[in-house]
Amino acid sequence: MVFRTDMIAETELGLLYRDRVFQKVLGPGTYRRMQTVSGHTEVRKLDLRQMPVRDAALEALYLTRPAVVREHFAVADMADNTLGLVFAGGKLVDAVGPGERTFYAKTLREIEIQTLDVEAEIDVPQALVAPLARLNAADLIKVVDVPAGYVALLYVDGVIDRQLTPGRYAFIRAAKRVDAVTLDLRLQTLEVTGQDVLTKDRIGVRANVTAVYRIADPMAAVTVTADLRDYLYKELQFALRQVVGTRTLEEVLGDKQGINAAIAERLVPKLEANGLEVTATGVKDIVLPGDVRELMNRVIEAEKTAQANVIKRREETAATRSLLNTAKLMEDNPILLRLKELEALEKVSEKVGNVIVGNGMDGVLDDLVRIKPRDRKEV
Repeated sequence: MVFRTDMIAETELGLLYRDRVFQKVLGPGTYRRMQTVSGHTEVRKLDLRQMPVRDAALEALYLTRPAVVREHFAVADMADNTLGLVFAGGKLVDAVGPGERTFYAKTLREIEIQTLDVEAEIDVPQALVAPLARLNAADLIKVVDVPAGYVALLYVDGVIDRQLTPGRYAFIRAAKRVDAVTLDLRLQTLEVTGQDVLTKDRIGVRANVTAVYRIADPMAAVTVTADLRDYLYKELQFALRQVVGTRTLEEVLGDKQGINAAIAERLVPKLEANGLEVTATGVKDIVLPGDVRELMNRVIEAEKTAQANVIKRREETAATRSLLNTAKLMEDNPILLRLKELEALEKVSEKVGNVIVGNGMDGVLDDLVRIKPRDRKEV
């Protein structure tokens, strides 16, 4: 005859079986049982600290002795359209999905089970949003966080249900498919760079265009395309090609503001109809190919050279006209003529080291510097 001792802790519960048949529940304490050849006994210990208590023996016992199980456990046995919220000591500790069954020991904590109809309502009460987010039961609850400056679109079974303003929300997804798409309502910038475009006169240029936009109508915007930035990129690209393709190279280079206005005229109405608001758009850079750029530089150089020649000729003409006027004045005024001769003598003297005068000062004035031609009758 063999005796065995079983010790059940205060946080445990024992299930006594004889020949695999349930006999009774053993509370905390020490038990001695006799092992005989004719009968085999076994004690199955359950850890009551688990939330929930998971054991195949407890599941089997509930099928045969449900009253015994309910005496010691709170049973959350959910229907196909019911979500269970389990509270222990007033705190949310677990969520039980439709069709599931879980057990919670009543001896250690005060257990309360609340149920929600998942088919009638998907919204979780605001007081339970934070506790459910802490549970991280993503397969049962969809938690949506909408930051400031954003908006979220709620989809239920693939259909837009509503628009969510900034805040935290939770929705039951146990029976329905619940998804959320978050959209940024702030101003955003999109650049389309390195676009090779042919002008009207068949000259290739490379252009960069930028657009500043925001989502004005989220409902309308998400129905246009799955990728808003890609959609805007393509529309901006097409508008640039249409505008530049109808202008010559000279018009493209000389009327940048007109190009910006034409792009906005084509782009803004279409995007506004699809929920996007464009606040600014314009061409940043227009890059010419190397050979075209070199040719343009030569043209510009020739134009500038021609302008410089015109200015030089204008100045020469003005100088000649001034000399002519001076000559006329000297012709009518001998004293002025003499002064001019003295000025010329002064300039010559500055550059000459020695001057040999053979005929006095009159010879210097008469022979060295003479503006008026010598009289032919003079000997």
